[in-house]
Amino acid sequence: MTTGPTQAPRQPGLREQIDRTIAAARALLEAHRALLQAELAEIGGEIGRIAAMVGGIIALALFAALLLSVGGALFLGEWLFGSIGWGVALGALVCVGVIVTLALGIVGAPRRVMGGGFLVGLGVAIIAAAILAADLPRRIAQSLADGLTSGGGGLDPHWAPTIVGLVVIAVALGLLGFLAAARAAGVGAGIGGAVVGLVLGACIGALLGGLTFSRHGGVAVGIAVGLLAWPMASAALLRGARFDPTARFRGLWPRESYDAAMATKAWLQQRWEERPGRRSTNA
Repeated sequence: MTTGPTQAPRQPGLREQIDRTIAAARALLEAHRALLQAELAEIGGEIGRIAAMVGGIIALALFAALLLSVGGALFLGEWLFGSIGWGVALGALVCVGVIVTLALGIVGAPRRVMGGGFLVGLGVAIIAAAILAADLPRRIAQSLADGLTSGGGGLDPHWAPTIVGLVVIAVALGLLGFLAAARAAGVGAGIGGAVVGLVLGACIGALLGGLTFSRHGGVAVGIAVGLLAWPMASAALLRGARFDPTARFRGLWPRESYDAAMATKAWLQQRWEERPGRRSTNA
């Protein structure tokens, strides 16, 4: 038995080959896309885990810094001055002074204003701490009160130092307030300055004459007074300083680029006006 010639397999046509090639390319691209998507998902998960750990490190570092700053202020207040409250108060006043100094730096205040305010506050703190640590105001008020009560002044010995301190400081600050305000804005303003000085002096004098300061308490109060004087002195020096607050911010504007752009715009407008078609139309 003989067999006939075998039939050759059918060769695909050109269009079919193109379709098969496109399908294979699509399958290859889809496989690559799926692989890339899977790898990106795995990488994204790893990045998320790393970011979470980095975030934990940053959060703990910030907590440690906050703990050291707040806890350190409280510890120093308790250790140096015998009260945690002094740590809170003095720490807050330091922050106020630094905030004012940074604000002055933002507006471009001269360095002598910022440095001068700090030096004034430092000097006031040293002087006030020395005076209060020695309890000089109470001793002076007590000695004056003893002279008045021994001479039959009719003052209660218990309240006499407070009254003496109130009167003396009130008169002194009232006079200073009158002179300062009158020199700046006239006699009418001087009367207002005298009233403010009298009220403020009465409060301060009653405290200085009526309270007995321990060494630690006097130093703490003196430092607090100096810290209060720091931003006040900076503000006072700023009033007499000659500077332009807007000069600092003018440098933040791209002036040269803006001028170049305006010059280019003007040049283009000039060329547009001088184009031949427009000149003939105008003619």
